[in-house]
Amino acid sequence: MGGTAGDAVGAEAGTRIGTEEEVRGMLSKRLLEMATVALAGMLAVAGCGGGSGDGKQKLVLALDWFPNADHAGIYAAQAQGYFAEEGLKVELQSPGNPEDPPKFVAADKVDLAISYEPDVIQAKAAGLPITAVGSLVSVPLNSVLTLKTSGITSPAGLKGKKVAHPGIPSNEVYLQTMLKQAGVDRASVELVDVGFDLGPALRGGKVDAIIGGYWNVEAVEAELQGYPVNVLKLEAYGVPVYDELVFIASEKGVREKAEKIRKFLRAVAKGHAYAVANPEGAIDAVAKANPEMGRELIARGVRLLVPIWSASKPFGRMDEARWQAFVDFLHTNKLIERKPAMDTLLTNRLLG
Repeated sequence: MGGTAGDAVGAEAGTRIGTEEEVRGMLSKRLLEMATVALAGMLAVAGCGGGSGDGKQKLVLALDWFPNADHAGIYAAQAQGYFAEEGLKVELQSPGNPEDPPKFVAADKVDLAISYEPDVIQAKAAGLPITAVGSLVSVPLNSVLTLKTSGITSPAGLKGKKVAHPGIPSNEVYLQTMLKQAGVDRASVELVDVGFDLGPALRGGKVDAIIGGYWNVEAVEAELQGYPVNVLKLEAYGVPVYDELVFIASEKGVREKAEKIRKFLRAVAKGHAYAVANPEGAIDAVAKANPEMGRELIARGVRLLVPIWSASKPFGRMDEARWQAFVDFLHTNKLIERKPAMDTLLTNRLLG
């Protein structure tokens, strides 16, 4: 996935990508550096929410992973001074593990975090006191990817094949749903847990397909490395539409930091309007934050998202009926034991 690719380090256009060993080394170093910074920042803010020393309110946001195309509007808002205009000093932190941000929010170690709708629903159903306060990417980015040379262009072609996944139960359910719609017996498909090494598994011929890769990150990266892929979007094959990425706060934060969160979301909406109107500027902002990823990978990912952001009006608003349908889907597939209450699962009242 865009936030969890083990090989999510690209290259500038026309520049050699590098060997797997080089890529892994760069990513590991980046992971250690950014996780260390994040930990130091959280210890320093000790619960966050105070002033920044320059008259602005400090707000700490935990990203879902390293800076990438998905975060273009946020980095654009920072670069264009939209947070400052709202009287905020925003600190952006990258976690060492994409599963951590909801826990940080629930414990009030950060003010806000970015997470995935399926994860938010499951965490909420398990009792974590978090609430979604706005959508960042309103459609699934997760997808099934196959090499174009494989000739597999639909789930029907996965019969008798090997599919790599990152070991996340929801991905297994998505694949099973897609196979069922195509009339393929799930038992005929071999699932291989490769962790986050999805790209290498596909390019190296270890598997015939992967699920868990983003169509605006892993699919683009594969193409840049000379391995064009077919993209099978989940929602085209029976998986209900969901918000891939959302902003979350603690239930306490929604009550006690409402105005600060509202200011942040207002600035982010401006950042996305800027990204839609001036994608190159937004791309530059992300590339500056994560030069190891490579500008071309970021650029192509942002350009794929611009139509999604253009259609999201007003930006950030979540569809409660759509969320309920996805809650029902997770419950039916036994990924949650109980359905969380919608009135605390999400709120749109802090938008605008």
